[in-house]
Amino acid sequence: MKKLTGIILLGFALCFAETAFSQQKKDTTTVGQDLKKAGKATGRAVKKAGKKVGEVGAKGAAEVKDKPLKNAKGPNGETVYIDSYQRKYYVNKDAKRVYIK
Repeated sequence: MKKLTGIILLGFALCFAETAFSQQKKDTTTVGQDLKKAGKATGRAVKKAGKKVGEVGAKGAAEVKDKPLKNAKGPNGETVYIDSYQRKYYVNKDAKRVYIK
């Protein structure tokens, strides 16, 4: 009786295992497609981080090289600097100098 019960349970287990494995979604992407997708995501992250690093670098260089004006602010609250030619500017989010007239 124990052998018969074991065989029946084993049969049910195999049937359920087969249906569970057959219902899994198969991955149809190739390795090249996966690498391309991962490369695009990495490229976007690097580009975004590079902009932030450039902005911080440009602001740091402006603070070292030029004098910040305490009584003036840029349009979005940026610090305004004055260079050796008495030109006033601020550094925008793209790490570019925007001169004020």
